Amino acid sequence: MAQNGKLPSIGKSGLRLVRECSVGLADVPGFVPQWMVPFCESRRSSSSSSIRGNLKNGEADVAIIGGGIVGLATAREIVNRFSSAKVVVVEKEQDIVKHQTSHNSGVIHAGIYYEPGSDMAKLCVDGARRMYDYCEKKNLPHKRVGKLIVATRDSELPILDNLYKRAKANGVQGLELLSPKQILDIEPNVRALRALHSPNTGIVDYAKVGRSYAEDVLETGRGQIRTGFEVIGIDADASRGVTLQSKTGDEVKAKWLITCGGLQADYVGSMAGGAKGPTVLPFRGTYHELRPEYRNLITRNIYPVPDPKFPMVGVHLTPRVDGRVLIGPNSALALSKEGYKFWKVNMKDTLLFAINKGLWKLVLSNPGIVFQEIWRDLNTRAFVGEAKRYCPKLEVEHTVHGWAGVHAVAIDDSGKIIGNFLFENGSSGVVLNVRNAPSPACTSSLAIANTVVDRAVKDFDWVNKKPFKTDKVLA
Repeated sequence: MAQNGKLPSIGKSGLRLVRECSVGLADVPGFVPQWMVPFCESRRSSSSSSIRGNLKNGEADVAIIGGGIVGLATAREIVNRFSSAKVVVVEKEQDIVKHQTSHNSGVIHAGIYYEPGSDMAKLCVDGARRMYDYCEKKNLPHKRVGKLIVATRDSELPILDNLYKRAKANGVQGLELLSPKQILDIEPNVRALRALHSPNTGIVDYAKVGRSYAEDVLETGRGQIRTGFEVIGIDADASRGVTLQSKTGDEVKAKWLITCGGLQADYVGSMAGGAKGPTVLPFRGTYHELRPEYRNLITRNIYPVPDPKFPMVGVHLTPRVDGRVLIGPNSALALSKEGYKFWKVNMKDTLLFAINKGLWKLVLSNPGIVFQEIWRDLNTRAFVGEAKRYCPKLEVEHTVHGWAGVHAVAIDDSGKIIGNFLFENGSSGVVLNVRNAPSPACTSSLAIANTVVDRAVKDFDWVNKKPFKTDKVLA
């Protein structure tokens, strides 16, 4: 407690912990000492809203929560499809594409891993085609470098064969199973028993793609993007429409709402009247990168065969459009939705994770994998060793520490990871929630946007209401 009007001495590290961990703490009764509250409140009020676009409040037909690639693609789809539609995108950060969109491997996925017939499979294949077309049209740097999924153990060969069958069922083109000699012919530094070659897998900078989507929205004159707008309240009613309230006291009004919250999708969806679950867990993926003189070790994406018990794609080597080569990521459970550092803890997130039955079931059914990923996060030699299995010339000395991303993983109450995109109708009739859009959401963003707007047409009854002057695709 404060004494004589002074704060207790907690030192610089303590103050840093308060600044990093206290956002949201004041909302958890009893967990914030009274003397900490000013730190929480000052941080909350420090962000101011920045507005691009000239729409007046209340003019927007559709509000979208989330300035990541899916939210921006959805906004773009609406203004392109309906010539009179007005859209406002709100984003809690001071800029767009700050999280998953700009913290990933930058791969244009072909559609290999996903359950045939699922939305994830269909929208990835369709999305990759749309992404290549969009990048060509906009002259965005991208390249079809191809991809090898390599089996280095006998036990991985049946899994690789199953991936080949899955990918063929999904309509992925150009696939080929390669022998060890064929692997050496195209990647001389890679050693494997067999590999699945996907020549149509590519690379791109998704942050640039997301910013291009934003420009597409603004160029119509019917879009607005508001950053620094963290939503803390949603009033959604069929007769009144939607009002979004921010921490700074600002409001945004619209007739309909689409939420694309990414890592915050469970919080935002629930706030908008959706179901309590699924829970979105943050998994931190650390990246290292090759020093410039070793970037010629590989020329395309090299992925290990994934563990079917824990559906992460594993530590892989990925060339970038800027010439860099990444190693990673691992997949370690973080204690904050935005836990880019090992020590970053958000108490609100951590407390909710701690009481989540699904998380405990996931951890207890996969303890070896969970702690192995944490160990790799802390031990560079163990981390690089995963890639060294298929690229034996790779050494720790060839690498430098890069950066980290946090990817969203949705789980249900049984601890099962949800391996599909998930969309939810709000009970008010004016809300549509994107509740799960993990990788390959960047690849699939244009196809996801098309699907979301198709659902909006149906769920919001735009066919009968005809809210826009020109309804290009309603028929």
